[in-house]
Amino acid sequence: MHYIKKILKKSKAVHIIVLFITIMNIAKTNNVFADTESKDVGKIKKSTKYLKFFDEKTHWCDALVITCSDFRFTTATQEFINDRLGLKGNYDYISIPGSIHNLLNSKTRSIVLNTFGVSVRLHHVKRIIILGHQDCNAGYGGSKSFSEPAAEYKAICKDLKKARRLMRIRYPHLKVYLYYGTVLFKDHQRIYNFKQIL
Repeated sequence: MHYIKKILKKSKAVHIIVLFITIMNIAKTNNVFADTESKDVGKIKKSTKYLKFFDEKTHWCDALVITCSDFRFTTATQEFINDRLGLKGNYDYISIPGSIHNLLNSKTRSIVLNTFGVSVRLHHVKRIIILGHQDCNAGYGGSKSFSEPAAEYKAICKDLKKARRLMRIRYPHLKVYLYYGTVLFKDHQRIYNFKQIL
């Protein structure tokens, strides 16, 4: 009997402790909800502030640069844009495999144009710069797909010009500039060149 009374006392104590912990958890949960609610209100206030900021902002950057994601040309392309074109810190950079190949493909064109449209609309760019390059595997299967470098150059330049026409139809108020990138190996160094396509 004494043993049973001991167990009952212990179980009452356990019940009291469990009840206390439950009450504490409920109190914490209410505080968490209150904190979350106040944070959500803060987010709404902040987002309203940012919406106003976006609405009032009339200028973001001068150019939208569209280039291939080929790692071999990434650094050279950015140096070209920053230094030779003088656009450092003043352009949106969109890098997609094959550069303009997906723009010319009727199945992916609308997705690509809509992506460009976000930049054009939000950042009020004044010009679009499109860069293609030699040995583009993603878009053309690389240089090996052409009989000679001149044939490769001609094919990619033709596509660059098609891309320019499409961009001018979609964004007639913007200037579109085209460049073709090449790389030459000399004394164990890569020498990059970007030629404007008129």
